[in-house]
Amino acid sequence: MKERMTFSVDARTAERVRRCGAERGGASAYIESLVQQDALRESVASHARWFADRPAFLDDAEAERAAADGSV
Repeated sequence: MKERMTFSVDARTAERVRRCGAERGGASAYIESLVQQDALRESVASHARWFADRPAFLDDAEAERAAADGSV
């Protein structure tokens, strides 16, 4: 479901949105793409932090998998 939004930007930003939007399916599609890319970057960074905070996670998971299938 799409939702209409209104927001204010400076003239330079508005021109860029219009120009890039014209090449990418419209201003709304362009802005939506930027927001989705930003959300993906946040998610990847969050996952990277999670794994960095748990350095033994992958080794522990592999040991559990090996124990479960009897390859230990």
